[in-house]
Amino acid sequence: MLPMASDHAVPTLLDAIVPTWAYRTVHGRDVHASPERVAQAIRETSLDEARVASLLVAVRTKGESRGQQRPFVQTGDFEPGFVRLGEDADEVCIGFIGRPWPGGSPERAVGDTAGFIAAEALDAVKVAVSIRCAPASYGTLLLTETRIVVGPLAERTFNPYWRLVKPASNLVRMSLLRAIARHAERGTLS
Repeated sequence: MLPMASDHAVPTLLDAIVPTWAYRTVHGRDVHASPERVAQAIRETSLDEARVASLLVAVRTKGESRGQQRPFVQTGDFEPGFVRLGEDADEVCIGFIGRPWPGGSPERAVGDTAGFIAAEALDAVKVAVSIRCAPASYGTLLLTETRIVVGPLAERTFNPYWRLVKPASNLVRMSLLRAIARHAERGTLS
């Protein structure tokens, strides 16, 4: 398990929810809109607005995710059991506990953040996704960060699975950031 990236970094909700992890991805995008507008777009942008993400998730869900107009922060990657783990003005965290690999299954849904933090994923993974924004001289820095805790009984199955799906997961996250940026910048020059 790896610790937080820096003791000098501004703590995030994700730091409190998943302070250590086995795998982590971070993607960022400059957005020419105010932080308030970007924070609103984080909460409003649906997976269908993220074209590449929508296509890749549709392949994984055998089309069940198509046409869902609910915001991404309510549905995640359409993995069964995604729940909202926390939010503040600039960040929304969602997550799930389960076995996302072929033949795997979701764990029972975790009802709240405390349950997610306390749960041990012995033969599963805990995945938490943060989408957040921060003011910048040009407008706003939009970030998504995914942290994965791998249970000891899941390592043999999950590690090769992650090597295979990580490139697609990265494309999903980058596509989502593009969609949120488009949503925030529509008609906005601030």
